[in-house]
Amino acid sequence: MTETGGLVRPTSIEDVCARLENFRSPDAVAAHDAHLAVPDDVYISTYSKSGTTWMQQIVHQLRSGGDTDFEEISCVVPWLESAVDMGIDPHADQPYPFRAFKCHLLYRDLPKGARYITVFRDPLKVLSSFYRFFEGWWFEPGSVSIDEFATGLYMQGSASGRHWDHLIDWWPQVESPDTLVLCYEDMVQAPDKTVEIVAEFLQLNLSEKGLDSARRNASREHMLRNSHQFDEHVLRDKRDHFWGLPPGGSSGKVAGKRNAAEPSPATLKQLDHIWSDTVERALGYASYHELRCALPNVLGVNRD
Repeated sequence: MTETGGLVRPTSIEDVCARLENFRSPDAVAAHDAHLAVPDDVYISTYSKSGTTWMQQIVHQLRSGGDTDFEEISCVVPWLESAVDMGIDPHADQPYPFRAFKCHLLYRDLPKGARYITVFRDPLKVLSSFYRFFEGWWFEPGSVSIDEFATGLYMQGSASGRHWDHLIDWWPQVESPDTLVLCYEDMVQAPDKTVEIVAEFLQLNLSEKGLDSARRNASREHMLRNSHQFDEHVLRDKRDHFWGLPPGGSSGKVAGKRNAAEPSPATLKQLDHIWSDTVERALGYASYHELRCALPNVLGVNRD
């Protein structure tokens, strides 16, 4: 059990959920509620663990001409809902051609009149990534199983709500000219094309040299080498003690290949039931693969 200065990392999903009730301060919530968009703003709003950090880096590299001199990516592309808790004014101008924000919000909850990017991802893969992200930060490694995490948090909804509700809420925006909808799986297949498509959506007329710089700095290799810039350490340093978490937790977002935790057949059955009861009922797609194949294939990848 990790304990520092009387702070103890949770060892049960019940303790995790109880502490998450205090995830944001009232000031951060008020600042988000008061936030107004301007037409050039870009909101990168995804469900957690769906390529948000990667898209933050792509957008920032494209708009900044290759800036890598930042402490952590959310210092330059602020997390709108938690900006105040990181010591960032979400209403302030940003020293780039347009403001960009990270969010984990439904489309209906975002300020309107701007530009939006969202990324879809297979719910099972999100579960696995979300679990790894929490392990060692929000709970002691090995103390909470992926099945407990799935049923106690993921299926119930985090501070960002439920994954399936995000998919349903964002689906009507697929054809909207002010919204770019991508799939994480497509991005992995075509990372360089992803940079080009985002630049086109943002109406940035960059040279090939500028695009190459963005491709290089948003590559997995670059982000792995500089993983400290993509690990939420600024938020952790500011908020861990409010959550009762000891310092030094692991929250890396860019990780090398490793074995994924496998949910039990019972958990997989529950996930399938939630899909059929929510996404299939609302949109008519019997699986994530069907939904993905129904999206415009702007990256030109093989979805078989």
